Amino acid sequence: MTPIWKDYIVTLGETLASSVDFFLQDDDGDISVNLYSGRAYTRPGQAIPVARINDLVASQLKRGLTVIGETDVPYFHARIQVGTGDDYHYAEEFYADWSYDTGFNYLTDNLNVPICDILLPGQYVPCTLQASATAAFTVTRQDLSAGDYNGDFNIDFLIYGEVQTPVNIANGGPFQTAWLNLRSYSTATAVSVNGNAYKVGGGCRQYALYYVNAYGGWDTLAVLANTKESDALTRYTTGKEYNNAYTYSRGRTNFVNELQHKYVFNTHWLTLAQSERMHHLLNSPLVYLHDVGKNVIRPIVLTGTTTEYKRDGRLYQYSFEADLAQDRIRR
Repeated sequence: MTPIWKDYIVTLGETLASSVDFFLQDDDGDISVNLYSGRAYTRPGQAIPVARINDLVASQLKRGLTVIGETDVPYFHARIQVGTGDDYHYAEEFYADWSYDTGFNYLTDNLNVPICDILLPGQYVPCTLQASATAAFTVTRQDLSAGDYNGDFNIDFLIYGEVQTPVNIANGGPFQTAWLNLRSYSTATAVSVNGNAYKVGGGCRQYALYYVNAYGGWDTLAVLANTKESDALTRYTTGKEYNNAYTYSRGRTNFVNELQHKYVFNTHWLTLAQSERMHHLLNSPLVYLHDVGKNVIRPIVLTGTTTEYKRDGRLYQYSFEADLAQDRIRR
């Protein structure tokens, strides 16, 4: 299994050749379908053509948020076929790790690296597993039947008890993500899964972000500080003849406006360890915004051009901007 960021060089054949035709196929699918066709030439000083196939395989890794019905393809079993026969082929498995982290081991290290451990009531909780398996969530929730009374036995002083509910959700395939919907657990106070423990809280804030981290897993960040929203307008106008003797005559018409809806997110204060994981979000090419109060998920594009890495151990707060990834107009 190879991370997609790491250069992977394939020797195209075993015999001397000045050039060869080669094809990319899905080794877990129909190998009669060529997903890519190319020709490689032997370099001076070499006897057999070679090809770096990272970019070819990367085109088959297509990420999506499954909770809104998109297809997530974080894994691909590549088959390189040389020539038109079946005399030589080569297969290797790749997964969507763009971390450039030579010390990361997908077999032992967690594919979820959340920035902080706070969840909003009603949001989704992701768990990405390296194999096709079941994510074992444990939901801690308040339960009236598990409560007790004080000495007055007055219901006004009822102390809620806590119960733990196991929730098993299949992830659906290698490197796929299982999602727990907290709307099904309105009294949840904590969630644990695959070595990560979260607290459910966050006050009155309503936005949660879902994003693909650098290792290829899905993570979430609850936006606990203020979020600003605005529309950037591009106005299109046209002029026409008019009689200025009349105060109501119009000499210019605004016939359409293009609207770019914008967000400015602010995190709560983060520790050094938490801030060191902010790059997983700020560098991510795939981010969604969940308005938890309205239960609406929208695609967004982060617009920042710099990600700052903190080093000196203080508390940090990040502010970052995003555009709604949809076109809007007013006529």
